[in-house]
Amino acid sequence: MDDVHESDLETGTAAAPGPTSGEPTSRPAPSGRAGTVFGLPRRTFAICLCVAAIAALAAGLITSFVLSDDEPADTAMAELEPLEAADPEALLAVGLATVDGKPTTLAAHLDGRPMVLNLWAWSCAPCIDEMPLLEAAHVADPSIAFLGVHVNDRGPSDQMPKAVRLAEQTGITFPWIVDAGQDFFFEAKAAGMPTTLFLDGRGRILATKTGAFSDAADLAAWIDTNRPEP
Repeated sequence: MDDVHESDLETGTAAAPGPTSGEPTSRPAPSGRAGTVFGLPRRTFAICLCVAAIAALAAGLITSFVLSDDEPADTAMAELEPLEAADPEALLAVGLATVDGKPTTLAAHLDGRPMVLNLWAWSCAPCIDEMPLLEAAHVADPSIAFLGVHVNDRGPSDQMPKAVRLAEQTGITFPWIVDAGQDFFFEAKAAGMPTTLFLDGRGRILATKTGAFSDAADLAAWIDTNRPEP
């Protein structure tokens, strides 16, 4: 202890013999951070790593379940069906408008024939792609009435000219009306667009299709499957 200087005691260092010369070597006292990583105890740091790894694995599993490599997101959404059946009486009474702004309802467009009623929007690309299929079916089968319902977006104020232009570009000749406040869309319990309803001559819902028809055969099969008995 005679070789230990008072200053060493005060600063927390002690003299130790040098490896060869016997000269005292200053050895720093523990700083209080030994056994830590970035200021955390090693045990705590390890636990954090484990929790982060588990969270990342869970996120990956959820993502792969919701969006699998075999099924695109838009396909998955297209197969959704309405959560509950629509009330046909309420649907018939919802306030709609003609293209030139006059009030109308679905009931005003029933003529006793079964009806294919298609909800679409000018901003919905699958809706536009599907419209020539609906037009071809309309021309091929006059025993079925066809009616389009344009569901206005809540945002753009100039959407009606765009809707009119798209209807002209797709060449549809069947009538279409306007759901200005999206009341008809929600009353129909639609889960997305396009949504197509098949109604009997009195407006009762026989079938609902969410998402675009893949081709003319798909649409024809859907109509034939759900066509009411004469």
